[in-house]
Amino acid sequence: MMSYSTAAEKKDKSSAYHKHAEIFTPAGIVFFMIMQDGVRECLQGINKTIFDPAVGEGQFPCAELVCKIFYNLENLNEATALCALASLYGMDIQPSSVNKTHKHLLQTLCDSYKFFTGEEFTEIDVAKEIIQKNFWQGDSIKQMQKWINPQLELFT
Repeated sequence: MMSYSTAAEKKDKSSAYHKHAEIFTPAGIVFFMIMQDGVRECLQGINKTIFDPAVGEGQFPCAELVCKIFYNLENLNEATALCALASLYGMDIQPSSVNKTHKHLLQTLCDSYKFFTGEEFTEIDVAKEIIQKNFWQGDSIKQMQKWINPQLELFT
């Protein structure tokens, strides 16, 4: 479920790796990391926000979405699933990676919802709008500097 890149895609990315130092985290490591204290508590809260500053193809937010849905099974409906999705944010310097994140998140949402409820997820347009708004292309280091100290923008 979490392995997205084909061998050809990985070969094409070798030049991007050298330019942007991309590192792809294996699914087992992703789940190990998000189950650590602090992160796990965030996943248990449906409205607790998580931001991934180097989202890549979306492996972390996809895993986080599955966990947020799982932790809220007793109240699971489409609105709850959308709340879980809306609490996740990310950005990446590579536009192609962000596009893949959009696709992977939507697929993960639909697959997880069907797996846990046995029903099709129907609020696709709302989910797409949330994903477009919450996951964008940009330089996270520059963006975080602006968030931390907006006056830095005056000197750049």
